[in-house]
This record gives sequence, structure tokens and C-alpha cells, in this order.
Amino acid sequence: MRRWPRCLARCGEALLRRVLCAAAARVGGLLLAGGLLLGPTGAATQPTGAGPDTTRAWHDEAWTPIVHRAGLRIDYIYYPEADAEHDGIVLRLVSDTSTPVRYAFTVIFRAPAAETTAAVQGRLEPGEMKTGDAAGLFWVPFKGQDHTLAEIGIRGLEVWPARSSRQSQ
Repeated sequence: MRRWPRCLARCGEALLRRVLCAAAARVGGLLLAGGLLLGPTGAATQPTGAGPDTTRAWHDEAWTPIVHRAGLRIDYIYYPEADAEHDGIVLRLVSDTSTPVRYAFTVIFRAPAAETTAAVQGRLEPGEMKTGDAAGLFWVPFKGQDHTLAEIGIRGLEVWPARSSRQSQ
């Protein structure tokens, strides 16, 4: 289940409460929605029990892990009809090292009747994350008929320490 950031959740919860209170007032009864029990007065009570897991950010659940090696984590999101017609993939690279790292690998895309690859290389500072088209990590690999993306993989992953940038010296 996708969770909203706190600032959006508060705004959304207040709006939802107003809408549901108005609906409850119209029907003159109790209304249960989204885990909140609203009485005719509009007072909300939170059900008891364990709350949602907040140890991970809400957007982390959207990513599927591929590999985690030498402090470099590679995850992906699959987008059906990314360009309104063809499947797409976006990678996310995250460094959990205390020193800069360089990386190189080949990403492999397979469809039932086709295969293509893309070379990826770069550098990540400690704790840095790269993702999306601006970082060269988004692809729509197949644009032909019957080329639905079936598999994604990583080949030849290399991760090694990089020299510190001049900015950090």
C-alpha cells in the first residue's frame, strides 16, 4: 500500500474528513472510511492496533531490487506504456558507502522475440542516489510489435573506489 508524505497526508486527511463528515451528516449515521470512524458529529477516532510501518520511506515500496554489491544498490520500476504505447524501465542507483564509488555494468532487456542492452557507467558520492532520464537511467527498449518487456537483468557489474572529488577536499 502506498503511503503519502506527511505534509500531503495531513492535507488529504483534513479534506477527506470534511467530505466524509458532510456525507455522514446527510445520511445521519456512522461512516467508516480509510480506517477512520466518523460519527454524526464529525469527530474522528483512530482504530487501535499496530500502525503502518514507517521504517522505510513511502516511495521505497515502488522499487524492485535487482542487486546490492560493494555499497551500490540497483533497483528498478517497470512502466507499462511508458510512452503511451511501449513498456519502459527506470533504474535507481544508491550508494551506501562512506567513500565515492565508480560503477559500470550492462543492463539487459528481453522480450519474447527480442533482446537489447545498454551500457551504464558513472560515479556516486557517499549517500548519493541517481535515477531517471536526466541521469541516463530510463529506457523504452522495444518499440516494435509483439515486443512486450519480459525480463530485465544486469551483466558485468563492477564497483570500485573512486578518487575523492575536489569539492570534498
